[in-house]
Amino acid sequence: MTMHDRTTPTVGGVLTAPANLRAICAARAAALEQIGRAAQALRAAFDLSTAATATAKAAHGGWHSPRTDRREEADRDRLFPGDFDPADSIEAFRRDLDAAIWTRLLDESGLRRIMDAQERDDMDRALRGDVPPATIENISATVERLLGDSELIFRRGIARAFAALDRRFKSHDGFKIGSRIILNHVFSDYGGFSYGSIRQTLYDIERAFALLDHAPDRAGELESALARDRAGSWGPRQSEVETSYFRARGFKNGNAHLWLTRDDLVEKVNKELATYYGAALADAAPDNARPEDYKPTGTAVARDLAFYPTPAAAVDELMDRLHFAPGARVLEPSAGIGNIVRAALARGTQVDAVEIHPGRADALLGIGHPDLHVACTNFLTMRPDPVYDLVLMNPPFAGIHWMQHVRLAFDFLKPGGELRAILPASAEVNETPAHIRFRAWAECHRPGWRGLWRDLPPESFAEVGTRIATVILTLRKPKA
Repeated sequence: MTMHDRTTPTVGGVLTAPANLRAICAARAAALEQIGRAAQALRAAFDLSTAATATAKAAHGGWHSPRTDRREEADRDRLFPGDFDPADSIEAFRRDLDAAIWTRLLDESGLRRIMDAQERDDMDRALRGDVPPATIENISATVERLLGDSELIFRRGIARAFAALDRRFKSHDGFKIGSRIILNHVFSDYGGFSYGSIRQTLYDIERAFALLDHAPDRAGELESALARDRAGSWGPRQSEVETSYFRARGFKNGNAHLWLTRDDLVEKVNKELATYYGAALADAAPDNARPEDYKPTGTAVARDLAFYPTPAAAVDELMDRLHFAPGARVLEPSAGIGNIVRAALARGTQVDAVEIHPGRADALLGIGHPDLHVACTNFLTMRPDPVYDLVLMNPPFAGIHWMQHVRLAFDFLKPGGELRAILPASAEVNETPAHIRFRAWAECHRPGWRGLWRDLPPESFAEVGTRIATVILTLRKPKA
């Protein structure tokens, strides 16, 4: 499906037409030719000035002038104060020229508008490094690639901006229309708009809404409205304004409450987030499922296609700052092909791995480690045996199936044991009754000062086919 088939904003324009690209590249070539000739002329002039210095020495015999006019000395040395390397000068001119051309192309093609602040900063940072020559071949290939990725660029920007505005947007179904967003430190002690990160986040939100609304760029509209409302005042005060997309109420303590006023645009945002994050319907076996239900015959294999192994970087995050006592007993209740299992075994533990799918259970047996025991069964049918020091898991994400897995797995911990689970971000932010009850239960098992939830880096599971936002939940069973 192309961008034109959807509500996602389109980019591109006449600037990227072949004739215009040829004109840009022809002007670039002419400028480089001219700077090359200028550098040659300066090289000749530098050589002539060096010869003049040598000739002058024959006249003054090495005696220094009694003149002390520093301005005159500076004027004299300005011509060639030191060595002159035309190649360095030409390359510096080329890098600056090409960076300016790339900036123009990104801006006038519309690509820069669909980027959020982080994407734009990353692009600007790249242009301060090794700048690729802005040849017609490079431009065509780069613009074609960026245009092809424009939907992803736009959706990634939406995901970052809206999640920064409110964590409930880390899940596309976590935010309810009409919900209040609480923003801290929006106003300075002088009563003006703060120059913190929230300012740029609001710009990105307004820009994204305007694109989805097929309207002119409205970045800064809320800030302007607040400035007008507070004009003539000095110091903390209350305020209330409404713009095209926001209703904001400011308070004397510098905080603000924000409401999104366009339900239709919030719905569009959530659709874009759903497409960006993608479905992550892991192998959610029903309570009464048996291993034979998952043999690769009939239609059962279709469920297997939704299996997402845990990437190595996510495993490292799961085990970060986790103490492994020698010989500790570890349970992995949804072991898959063993990415977490291998990492736990490498830390000198004894691991019991549970996997319902026979093919993946065979892969676990193939690890062949003496401290690994594999059970090919449905974990949800197992009777809890509280003997484990650690539970490490990446349970099925389908629906709220993970809740059953986590609640049951916790009962396998012995007193003082710790559970860590990779979960969808919706576990932390969604507001359904089931999510609220689960978080209330989890709060009873908070692991001290570290807190329950920790974000995994964005797109941690992209390499295995999903960009779903993920978190790590940590629970600890009280000691007896």
